[in-house]
Amino acid sequence: MQKNEESVLGVSEVRWKGQGEIRSGNYTVYYSGGERAERGVAIVVHKSVVRSVVKKIVCNDRIIALDILIIQVYMPTSEYEDDEVEKVYDTIEEILQEDGRGDTNSIILGDWNSIVGDEPYQNIVGSHGLGRRNHRGQMLIDFCERNGLIVTNTWFKKPKRRIYTWKAPGDWKRHQLDYILVKHRFRNSVKDVKDINSDHNLLVGKFQTRLKKII
Repeated sequence: MQKNEESVLGVSEVRWKGQGEIRSGNYTVYYSGGERAERGVAIVVHKSVVRSVVKKIVCNDRIIALDILIIQVYMPTSEYEDDEVEKVYDTIEEILQEDGRGDTNSIILGDWNSIVGDEPYQNIVGSHGLGRRNHRGQMLIDFCERNGLIVTNTWFKKPKRRIYTWKAPGDWKRHQLDYILVKHRFRNSVKDVKDINSDHNLLVGKFQTRLKKII
């Protein structure tokens, strides 16, 4: 994070048990896992942002949110039925609507295990995605449409090596599975999104925003 000057980092598959927060140097790690060391999500926040965190919302081993509002997501893989995926989407929507958050900006990032593809869709998906849209990708688009969100990484033209976020062992297949979503009306606050050189590559977004300090 120091090397790339990131203030907030979302992490999937941390494989930690339970929930809590850890301070390490200039960073605080907010994490949420299950009873076993499987799945798990976390958000790492630089000290310059910590004062703006109103509260932490711990949901389960697939979703954690900070009331800035930043939501880190780890979607079920193709091994799970669509019902499991819909449960995760329902939980995210509950967070977005809580306390009127549906009217404010939110940053939702993570491993969506979905392919939205390179075909534009209304004002949600741009023309700079990767691959052919699959069923789970359409589910993600439908979720965005219901909640006024855009898939930010599809709106920035990049070389393919800066687009794909996952590669299979042996590097025989590459996909874009990780996305950062924001409210459409805050699209101009997103200055850049790219992956940084794995399963899964680090996806970095640059935002211009003001954070209110909470004393």
